[in-house]
Amino acid sequence: MVDNLGLYIARTKASMEKEQQMIERELLMETHLKEAQLKYLQSQINPHFLFNSLNAGVQLAMMEDAEKTSIFVEKMADFFRYNVKKGEEDATLEEELEAVDNYIYILNVRFAGDIHFSKKVECDVENVRVPSMILQPVVENAVNHGIRNIDWEGHIDLSVEKWNDHIEISVRDNGLGMTGEQIQRVLSKKVHSSSGEGDSTGIGMNNVISRLELYYERDGLMEIYSEGEGMGTEVVINIPLERSEKNVQNPDC
Repeated sequence: MVDNLGLYIARTKASMEKEQQMIERELLMETHLKEAQLKYLQSQINPHFLFNSLNAGVQLAMMEDAEKTSIFVEKMADFFRYNVKKGEEDATLEEELEAVDNYIYILNVRFAGDIHFSKKVECDVENVRVPSMILQPVVENAVNHGIRNIDWEGHIDLSVEKWNDHIEISVRDNGLGMTGEQIQRVLSKKVHSSSGEGDSTGIGMNNVISRLELYYERDGLMEIYSEGEGMGTEVVINIPLERSEKNVQNPDC
């Protein structure tokens, strides 16, 4: 009987200790959740302050008849607003292309028109739904790792072409080029870009590849081609059309 009582006390003690550990764990998780929620709310406040400040700058520039400054600040506001939207599920291809246009405009103001960019888009693809923020990071990569610091005039060409079962998006530059090993490292998501880089939005190629895989539930949607050093690079994204039920024909094309 004494042995049974001792066993009962030991089991009760162990149960109480386990219950206490669970309570402590729940409290810790609750604390972490509150911290995460607070950081999330803070992240929502800062962009709104930025947008409102930029819009005030647009109005001030217009009042002072500084048209070029007004357009620049307005495009900055549009670009950052869309950049914050990247956490949402998807966007239209038209919105993605507009984000690229704004990005190139901002760079050309900063670098005195040194970014030579061309775009060719087939009709009736603008309303196709795609993951947000998949094009601008690819163009940014072509700028920062392709044509920046080359000894010849750099060009970036973006094309969107519709096939029977997919849309092919190509971003081609005439810059530094890539080795086969570098291409494989990018496609296998082994290259990590720093979000703290001054000329980066912080959205790297890994992020783009991962979101394409998650959105379309398949891999191999991005391809990279280069003939070697100094021969430029082409990044191709293949968008499956079976996921894009909201694709609407544009009668104006």
